[in-house]
Amino acid sequence: MSVYSTEQFVDTVYLGDVLELLAQLPDKSVDMVYGDPDYNVGVKYEGKSYTRKFDEYIDWYIRLAKESLRVLKDDGNLFLINYPKQNAYLRVRYLDEACYEVQDYVWIYNTNIGHSPRRFTTAHRSVLHARKTRHNRFYKDQVAVPYQNPNDKRIRQRIAQGSKGRMPYSWFYFDLVKNVSHEKTKHPCQIPQGLYEMLLKASTRPGDIALILFGGSGSEIEVTRRLGRHFISAEIDPEYHRLIMERLKTGTVPADFKLRVPQRTSKPLQQPRLLEAAEKYSINEAKPS
Repeated sequence: MSVYSTEQFVDTVYLGDVLELLAQLPDKSVDMVYGDPDYNVGVKYEGKSYTRKFDEYIDWYIRLAKESLRVLKDDGNLFLINYPKQNAYLRVRYLDEACYEVQDYVWIYNTNIGHSPRRFTTAHRSVLHARKTRHNRFYKDQVAVPYQNPNDKRIRQRIAQGSKGRMPYSWFYFDLVKNVSHEKTKHPCQIPQGLYEMLLKASTRPGDIALILFGGSGSEIEVTRRLGRHFISAEIDPEYHRLIMERLKTGTVPADFKLRVPQRTSKPLQQPRLLEAAEKYSINEAKPS
């Protein structure tokens, strides 16, 4: 497949396989790569599953990472979100040797599923941060969080010198995009926009190009455009591609892609029945020990 200039793809969403898109992008052409791939656990998208044997999945994941690093600039940043096992295999079999450094952050959240009496409940995902070189661009001031002890003498001095706060820790708490979330669509696997926004701000500035490997519901693309960055993305499913294009055109999620939560029908309240004296006595009567 021929390699084209980056300009042909900027601010567009490719309808097709992301590996086809990557093959057409030139080397070192984007400032950030972000991916939240299918986790290979049987989730269906518009009725279709992309699950494969685990070894085949890891081989595909490595191909994705190789192509992503190829198109990433030397001072850029690559982020891949997945379950810990999948990311661990990617690191050991490829990423650690291919990169200058790989950090493994943790996204944690509350969950009411996946509970088991034989193990602790999984309530986190792995966020790999890969750097091609030592001199990656990273912007602490754009993601700094307030100091917890601003009255400390050393902290006051840092603030006086212009510090906007401390660097976020390597664990991030963001709620899952639940059915009641305002950003929820019919897409089954949405990443919180706040999490993506933090990664985008930490590694890019306005005018930079973010490659969003999987368009999905378009939520990350929406954030990218709102913050003045350019995007390149791919979406293999025609219906989700339509969702993204409508979302970009109108600024809202199309009605047929909004999640409709069934309304619960409540029964009319009934007046409590007055208890007779005998009933009152039987309720309050002490039970034999």
